[in-house]
Amino acid sequence: MKYAPESLAVAVGDTVTWANRDPVPHTVSAGKAVESGTIEGDREWKYVARQKGRVDYICCFHPGMRATLIVK
Repeated sequence: MKYAPESLAVAVGDTVTWANRDPVPHTVSAGKAVESGTIEGDREWKYVARQKGRVDYICCFHPGMRATLIVK
């Protein structure tokens, strides 16, 4: 149970897809910056990067799961 990759760089306007291949739910959560809600097992969630910056995010269910999205 981890995000892979743990760091990802994208451009403004890119779409990022998180795919949960675990049998348990996860989230992509960074306060108001990014919030996926619950992503059930074998489901995906897409996010369009609209603003430059660094977003450090976690899974609300598993706070040890951490990663970073860098929007250039």
